[in-house]
Amino acid sequence: MNNEKIKKYAIFIVSIFAAIVIIWQNNEDETPPAASIDAEDEADFFITKGQYTVFNEEGELSSIMKSDEAKHYPVRNNALLINPNLLVYREDNPPWRLTADKGEYSMGDENLTLTQNVVITRNEASENPWTLKTESLTLLNKTRFITTQQPVTISDNFSTLDGTGMNAWVDDKKIELTSNVRGNYAPE
Repeated sequence: MNNEKIKKYAIFIVSIFAAIVIIWQNNEDETPPAASIDAEDEADFFITKGQYTVFNEEGELSSIMKSDEAKHYPVRNNALLINPNLLVYREDNPPWRLTADKGEYSMGDENLTLTQNVVITRNEASENPWTLKTESLTLLNKTRFITTQQPVTISDNFSTLDGTGMNAWVDDKKIELTSNVRGNYAPE
């Protein structure tokens, strides 16, 4: 009888030990909440060295956007871009080139926001190219309007304009610096 008590006691101890091991193993398989990935933040595809071409309603070339890398996020229907390089075509005039370190392109409304080391170059093949530098801007591609609230520097071989905030109408060839405008003109 003493032997049977020992057997029951041993089975009880082994059962408790087995339950502890099973619970411990199940806890190891769980992903901690901080490491969980939200499906909305996942890219559904990516492109390296890609090109995206936009035509206007008449079928004429409107813009060509290239980037080293693009990741598309379906819930927001946008793409995050690395080193975007955009050519915006203007009737019979040379295109404007917009470059930056980063960009975000909204597929639905075709708006492009460029950030970090943003440069617009006009007439880049001419002897007197015109450049605009800022840290961020947004191109509304459908209306061909460019805007920023950031400091802007516009320069060519002879002059420099500094200001805060800018609006530009690509097709109308009009640029407006919105505040704190300073200029320097030094002809050769």
